[in-house]
Amino acid sequence: MKQAAVRIVLRCALIGALFFSFGTAGRADTAPVVATDSGEVRGIEGFATQAFLGIPFAAPPVGERRWEAPAPVRRWSGVRDATHLAQPCAAQISGDGPRIANEDCLYLNLYRPNDAMPGEALPVMVFLHGGGNFSGSTRIYDGVRMAEVGHAIVVIAAYRLGIFGSLALPELGRSSGTFMLEDHLAALHWVQRNIAAFGGDPHDVTLSGQSSGGTDVCNLIAAPAAAGLFRQAIVQSGLCSGGTFEGPSLPVAEKKGADVARGLGCMGTHVVACLRSKSTGALLDAWKGPSGSAYGSPLLPISAPVAFATGAFNRVPVLIGFTRDEWWSFEHALYPLSEDGYRKQLAATFRDRAAHVAALYPTANYPHREYALGAAVGDSLIICPALKTAATLSHVTSVSVYQFADRTVPPWKSLGIAQTRPPGYDPGAGHTADLEYLLNYQAAEGPLDATQRRLGDRMIEYWVGFNRAQPSLWPTFHADAPSALEFGAHGESIAPNPTVGAEHHCGFWNGAS
Repeated sequence: MKQAAVRIVLRCALIGALFFSFGTAGRADTAPVVATDSGEVRGIEGFATQAFLGIPFAAPPVGERRWEAPAPVRRWSGVRDATHLAQPCAAQISGDGPRIANEDCLYLNLYRPNDAMPGEALPVMVFLHGGGNFSGSTRIYDGVRMAEVGHAIVVIAAYRLGIFGSLALPELGRSSGTFMLEDHLAALHWVQRNIAAFGGDPHDVTLSGQSSGGTDVCNLIAAPAAAGLFRQAIVQSGLCSGGTFEGPSLPVAEKKGADVARGLGCMGTHVVACLRSKSTGALLDAWKGPSGSAYGSPLLPISAPVAFATGAFNRVPVLIGFTRDEWWSFEHALYPLSEDGYRKQLAATFRDRAAHVAALYPTANYPHREYALGAAVGDSLIICPALKTAATLSHVTSVSVYQFADRTVPPWKSLGIAQTRPPGYDPGAGHTADLEYLLNYQAAEGPLDATQRRLGDRMIEYWVGFNRAQPSLWPTFHADAPSALEFGAHGESIAPNPTVGAEHHCGFWNGAS
């Protein structure tokens, strides 16, 4: 019953968002039609933008195609309806939505200005969603405002998650452990083949991703097979210097795959056939925790951190950023946390460095002790590693850094799991806080106010403008003088912050013990 209720809420939110963005679909004879390499698609026209929803970019990865590299789409006759969102990829329940048991999911959503014309060569923004690579979907974002304000083509592509995207077994061949990476590549290849027909420039593609999607962007920067598929990259709150979502080495991934298969009763010479006989739900139940693409594999020969350190990566300009209070909202479930409880949490998390962390993050500096813990975790896990990655990349390619700092942002709301908030809940500028300003993120309470919308419009101009006609928008990051362009610390303000590393104690986290 709870999951059914969540589905109803999520569906209503999506319908409301699309109605707000597009109004009614309009007459069939005025709806936009575009020819792709698989057939024609009919979209939906709104006030200033058009949307083409649920376009297949690869064949359904079902049946014998489960754990196969993406196959070409079978060409269709007539005009395909592209006015409805496709079902999401199989996913675990999370704050981004309910548990989903669907494998026919390799579809993308495309947004463009109403006046876009074939051959116009508009900039293209491709986005990979977050969710730990085991949850989340394309359905809780849209590219309406970015397409309108940035006068750009926006593509939001789905990809296989969890066991369906990351299973590794020797019997699975060259894609073992990297099916989600294969899906990313398939979507980018679709863009190269088709985006000109929608008015986009295949030579001016920005690849972006948030959280685990940002980590996936780092893997694509490191993947030789992605060379030439995008001209610049944006990593939003991603973990690219090692960590949970980096992905394991192929041998470690294959050991996990064998353990999961054994737990499902699949062993011997027909292990893959046995696994393909299992239900989607049984496979979801068998795979726990975040996922990532395996390195040491044909598609990802070395991990992103090693590739960046050695210069063995696709040399594209990179924008790396984070929110000011990345981990605050993840820790409020600990409320009420006593001072003794805070010290115990620090000891469990940071072990022999706990006393030093306590001195750097005194609870008196935060509205709740939970947020002091969240600040320490966010700085150590995301923010300071992002600055370290920026410093590493800056020796080889052009890098810029941002910090989203608007603490008045509407708070995050859960779309899938129960959410408890302490009295005086103040999420700060937490993880995902920047997404509503850019991509109409649905897991946010309430709309943006007028000031926030103006800030969002300016952010879109900066995102679309990265490495394009106005390079002066973004200051170049220098490892010896780290600085971030800060958005929203004071209303609509956009200003350099030369002390961002010190504010997050990165000398400690990135340096000595």
